[in-house]
Amino acid sequence: GVLDYLSIHHYEDPDRFAQGPRQYEEFFREIGELIEKSANPNLKIYVSEWNAQSTDWRTGLYCGGLLNAFERCGDILEIGGPALFLRHVSATAWDNAFINFDQSSWFPAPNYVVMKLWRDHYAPERLAVSGETGPLNVSATRRPADGAIIVKVVNPKGEKVALEMAVPTSASATAQVVAPGDLDARNTLAEPSRVKPEKLAVRVDGGKVLAEMPALSAGVIVVTTAK
Repeated sequence: GVLDYLSIHHYEDPDRFAQGPRQYEEFFREIGELIEKSANPNLKIYVSEWNAQSTDWRTGLYCGGLLNAFERCGDILEIGGPALFLRHVSATAWDNAFINFDQSSWFPAPNYVVMKLWRDHYAPERLAVSGETGPLNVSATRRPADGAIIVKVVNPKGEKVALEMAVPTSASATAQVVAPGDLDARNTLAEPSRVKPEKLAVRVDGGKVLAEMPALSAGVIVVTTAK
């Protein structure tokens, strides 16, 4: 028979939150080239387990970078399934779950927080990104229902980075960012919203969207234009 999906797993060292997504993306492309030359060129990649081994903010930065890589590789990568999904807090040996709970409550790890922000702003039409992105990990998509442009950005650097994007002059923009300010930041049962999205200041001036991505941040900018 013919295979439909090639299932691969990868768990990253959380200290590699910046370069890990980039290198895994290169691996996807290498696999894609092999598939293209194979007897089954329609084979797609299914990343059936992925995560960074942590529940501190490093895993949120890794998550955003890798989800952007998934989106950029949409021609060869069809499904991404994260792990660990659920963990009771008494299970201390495998502390990287998206949802962490005890008998009465739960908290989202940073990877959950970022994945939810990305999913809430999903748009199916991927846009080409040109120009110099520097240290930023960027993916742009378009929402066909209203033409909104969704730009998902990760700044893995320890200092803020100015962001400037060319857009139609009739555009307006809003933004949200997760930027707890510390790689050690984490949510807990006692403080389940320590790591969460906040409003990010963004403005449109002369056909450009201008914002400052805080240090160690992951955010989404929504650009809308007049009909």
